[in-house]
Amino acid sequence: MKPVVLASKPSSRPATGRSWIGEKLYFQGDEYFRDLLEAIRHAKATVDFETYIFEKGRLGDLVVSTLQKAAARGVQVRLLVDGIGSPDFEEWYGRRLADSGVQYRVYRSWKAMFAALFGRMGFSLMEDLRGLRTLWHWGGHRDHRKLCIVDGKRVWVGGFNVSDQHLEGVHGDKAWRDTGMALTGVKTDAFHLAFHLAWEENARYRLGFSQRKKLVRRISHDVLEEPVRLNVTRRLRFLFNRRLAQRLVEARKRIWITTPYFVPTRALFKALIKAARRGCDVRLVLPGPSDVPMVKWVSMVFYPHLLKAGCRIYEYQSRVLHAKTLLIDDRAYVGSSNLNHRSLLHDLEIVVLPQKKASLRGLDRQFELDMRMSREATLKDLKERPFWSRALSAVFFRFRYWF
Repeated sequence: MKPVVLASKPSSRPATGRSWIGEKLYFQGDEYFRDLLEAIRHAKATVDFETYIFEKGRLGDLVVSTLQKAAARGVQVRLLVDGIGSPDFEEWYGRRLADSGVQYRVYRSWKAMFAALFGRMGFSLMEDLRGLRTLWHWGGHRDHRKLCIVDGKRVWVGGFNVSDQHLEGVHGDKAWRDTGMALTGVKTDAFHLAFHLAWEENARYRLGFSQRKKLVRRISHDVLEEPVRLNVTRRLRFLFNRRLAQRLVEARKRIWITTPYFVPTRALFKALIKAARRGCDVRLVLPGPSDVPMVKWVSMVFYPHLLKAGCRIYEYQSRVLHAKTLLIDDRAYVGSSNLNHRSLLHDLEIVVLPQKKASLRGLDRQFELDMRMSREATLKDLKERPFWSRALSAVFFRFRYWF
């Protein structure tokens, strides 16, 4: 198999923040993974790697090989993947990792859940119904974070999964457009605590309820006081969503959104409408070609109301858009969270707020570049949509709470 080729592009300069010393933005997967893997190669104590999708491929092989070499040097390596995003991960890489000393776990594996459920089926109707309810709850709550922590001091976050789709060295100019960020000199331990809580997914049993509660309290304190958002509890999820809606309502100059899956909650949708009507510059860069077409069909239901209110919508054309960023006046958000019900209400996510003006300028430039690579949607376009497309939008919109 050919070695993976990571294309080279210039990077932004580091910057200083409150909870970390350096910030570096990435708008291209080759550079992101080249720097991340280089940090793992120089890790001295720990590597905690968490991702939603870990696919078999040239990048997957390279990441596994790098983690194996780190473990061979005596580094404690833990890898956490999601059971839905990476359903075949254990068949692809499980034995290789286990044999080399890399610890790995699958977050809420469907296979394990089905085995546990059907192993108990038939005892009683109530027991069966409870089992089905548990399965439904587990299936609807996923680990969507993309997070890597090296030696507790360097952190990578963003939208990049371990997938060849993100590499120009593999897919050329068709590689997905995404955004990530590296933080150095991290001072908050919320990243590590959140990873540990997901790692010990059944923490209420392994750690004990009081220990789990204490751990959650420590995470909550960090993410409420520092520029990082980790929605590990319902309370934090509620607080962050309420804060975001309030930020949108209070925006004075602009709201610039980039997201591949736009299915906002009622509160956020109303906030965008109100902001546009009072003259705020509301723009959305959304996918043209999408890796999940049904989500785009749902998104298009919101288009007429947004356009009539004065919002401007751009559909990215050159490749699949997978970036998740939000600019509200002089505040920015970068991470794994989409502006949809899954991210806002169901899944584990991570978002950081860049602290330096240089990072904000870099996000500004990229948003403007993305707009130039997009086609602006109009009300006339919507009226000319074929009947089958509008019908599909209406059907899938009824299931929007699961998108």
